Amino acid sequence: MQRYKFSDALLWRSMPEGADIVHAFFSEDRERRILVYRRKDETYSYTDQTLTFDDYEQEYWWRGTDNELSFYDSEESVLADIAPLLGGMTEQRIDEET
Repeated sequence: MQRYKFSDALLWRSMPEGADIVHAFFSEDRERRILVYRRKDETYSYTDQTLTFDDYEQEYWWRGTDNELSFYDSEESVLADIAPLLGGMTEQRIDEET
């Protein structure tokens, strides 16, 4: 079993308050992720991020596009829009408690 530099608990750090992750795609090394999430108002969006190490803070952080101002009416429309970004990525199940 491969050990990663971080736990899935970091997934929840960058989500808008009350958002639920409905799809999580990762690169093979899990240093890039695309998360599709549903907000409390039932609209959808996604985040495309890369894991980076902050030398000053001495910890890992996700950096990249958060798209908080993008609003989709369904998860299907998000997935259709981001399909070109998903090349080489694998969808993985995540657990909020990890």
